[in-house]
Amino acid sequence: MKPRRPQTDTQRVYVHLGARLHLPPAEGLAERVRTARQLGNLWVLYLDEEQTESVAYTLYLRSLGGSVADVNRFTRQYGLAFRPNRSTGSPQPTRLP
Repeated sequence: MKPRRPQTDTQRVYVHLGARLHLPPAEGLAERVRTARQLGNLWVLYLDEEQTESVAYTLYLRSLGGSVADVNRFTRQYGLAFRPNRSTGSPQPTRLP
């Protein structure tokens, strides 16, 4: 995964809050974010599927605060987004074609 600086900053806040969140980061995500390498204006993160879902959730939370550009970019690149479940209203990961 190659997120831009704002996306990486969002991940840093998410892993910092960690266990205090309703849905904490996936195991090992904090270490991956901490060891991310910068490549120009992008950051390189090597993530497994569960960690990628955590990133999607992070961007979903950020979009609730008004910034949808990052979540839209991530969804286009990786085909994964969090969407509210119609019956419960709680967010769940959704794979897109």
